[in-house]
Amino acid sequence: MAAGGKRLSFHSKLMAAKAEIAICALGVVLNIALACNLFLPNAWAGRNDFLGIYAGARLAGSGSLYDRASVTREHLNAIGETGDIPYVRLPVYALVLKPLGWMRYRAAYAAWEVVSVAAFLGFLILWPSPRPFTKWFIGCWSLPAFIALFNGQDDLFLLLWMALSARLLRAGKPFAAGIVLALCVASKYHLFVMVPLALIAQRRWRMFAGAFVSAGCLLTASFAVAGRNWPFDLLALLTDSRINPGMDHMPNLHSLFAGAPFSLSLQIGASLLLAAGVYLAASRNLSFESALGLALGAGLLAGYHGYVHDGALFLPALIAFSGAAAAYARIPAILLITPIPWCILHLTKPFPVLAQLLLLTCVVGGIAWLAGSRQFSKADKIAVS
Repeated sequence: MAAGGKRLSFHSKLMAAKAEIAICALGVVLNIALACNLFLPNAWAGRNDFLGIYAGARLAGSGSLYDRASVTREHLNAIGETGDIPYVRLPVYALVLKPLGWMRYRAAYAAWEVVSVAAFLGFLILWPSPRPFTKWFIGCWSLPAFIALFNGQDDLFLLLWMALSARLLRAGKPFAAGIVLALCVASKYHLFVMVPLALIAQRRWRMFAGAFVSAGCLLTASFAVAGRNWPFDLLALLTDSRINPGMDHMPNLHSLFAGAPFSLSLQIGASLLLAAGVYLAASRNLSFESALGLALGAGLLAGYHGYVHDGALFLPALIAFSGAAAAYARIPAILLITPIPWCILHLTKPFPVLAQLLLLTCVVGGIAWLAGSRQFSKADKIAVS
């Protein structure tokens, strides 16, 4: 009888595992179809944002990293056309990617895609989660993650750095965790403005010190790569109106308040309120992963520049909030796990406002939940120092 019960139990677990794999596989297939047809019809040909990254790799050390004419010339040499996609990351990042610039464009793009998939799998493997299926389900159903992949973006690498940082912190190595976390600044620096608030609020001083040292090294190396004038060249590029095409479809406050009276003031005021909320929630809740997810979500909303693929950075928040006891934090997160809001963001005005408000609701709900739950683990206690 006992042996029969064990066989039945094993059979039940096997069936459950097969069902979970099928659910995840369905999400992968659906998101690939949506990403490569609705959002990125030229993805397989490499006519996407990887053009800017490839141009940066080619121009690293040349002094023309932020020159539009030089970047356009690299685009034309690569595929015979240009999408007017500049390089907007730190110079040191371009230097690290220099080996890609030594390859033909098609080969470089193929290598980039393979490593991006590995980075995404690495994030899903390493990111701490009470139930592994939760993070795999959310990852496989994340349309922004697949858009980031097929758009040649690097959000998936940032997710990997964050997962490594979280693991190092749990291993009792906060300084090393900070060093790894700051690697994200080399790429999407504008979306990580809220993360230092979470570290300060949770009094993770050694981790903050590691991040400060790492960021300082990245900036110093950038001056060595591109000379002393690169910050001004980058600033001129970032303030060019051509840098923000398709603003109606951005998942941020900049797009939400665009066209409204006092739009800039509204954006600044709402961003400051979100920053205060992140600090309050992180100070009352010692879960690093939840606080980091919240800071990233708030940073995406406050960022001046961002697109659907950057919604992949919402994954840590969705993994945390989807299991919240409070419905006001759980329900918006569950809705954002589905492709529906991200498809709505792709529609013409006024429909994207619905998705933008849902993102804002998710972050505000997360602030309220974290501020009131005082969630922590033993690892979180030990890591605060």
